[in-house]
Formats: sequence, C-alpha cells, structure tokens
Amino acid sequence: MILLKIFDIKITMAELLMQESYDLFYLEEAKVNTFVKMQLSGFRNMRYYSEEEKEGLSEYILWKEVRPYLFSFIKGKKIPDSFQISLRPPDRFREEVLGKAAELGSVDYYLHFRFENEELSVVTGCFYHEFTMDKEAEYTWDKAVKDFFRQKGISYEEH
Repeated sequence: MILLKIFDIKITMAELLMQESYDLFYLEEAKVNTFVKMQLSGFRNMRYYSEEEKEGLSEYILWKEVRPYLFSFIKGKKIPDSFQISLRPPDRFREEVLGKAAELGSVDYYLHFRFENEELSVVTGCFYHEFTMDKEAEYTWDKAVKDFFRQKGISYEEH
C-alpha cells in the first residue's frame, strides 16, 4: 500500500471523470460532497433490470456506467468540498498488467482517490482473502499504478 500525493489535480480529474482511462474498472464506492452529499455503492441493483437485461451484467457497476453522472454532479463553478472514489481493476487488467502477481489467487486490488482541503491523493491497496507472507502482488500493484500515472503525465510524490 502506498500513498501518492497528486500534484496535477486537473489532469488527474480529467483522466478520472472525462477520459476513458478507468472505464473498465469497477466502482466500489463513491462519496462526493458539494452542496449536498452523494454516496454511491458499486453494487448493481439487479432488481432494476429485466431478466433479459441481466444477462451478462456483473454484480458491480463499471466506472464508465457511472462516470457521466458523477461528472455532471461535480462540474460547476465551485470545486467539491471533498470526495472519495474507490475503484477495483477488472480481471483483464490484472492479467495483462500484473502478470504473475495476479495469479497469486485471492487478492483484490483497489485504487482510492481522496480529495479534501483542495488536495488530491491516491492510495493503492490489496485485500488478501488468505493469509500470506508473500507481498509480491502488493508491490507489483503499487508499481503498476505508478507506471500508469507516469504514462498519463500525472506527477505525484510518494509518502
């Protein structure tokens, strides 16, 4: 787990809310405080869909499905007071980017964006379903996130 203080807030927010960079990630949770607090769970409400619509749907919402709604809620003359957005990479990302570390089995990876006091930070995280002393998955995930940010031109400081 690492904490990255983001210097390029506008670039990072554009990547998060206006670009397709995270569209295949799953939303775990989002909390946004503007003039009112909005809180979203990443679990899909399957009762909302017909039986035909349910076919092929994941129990989690993809970021691309909710991104336009959050963007319209956040955009405006004033910046949000605060927000937290937690994303989880899809299996394909795990296989392509994490390689062998993704094969370690029962590990969930997370990316937590946190904006408060006009500062943006990102925390990486791993949740192990089984006890292990091997931290290769965590180190590989941390490196993948830093590489991704460099590729997108997002500057940061690691804490």
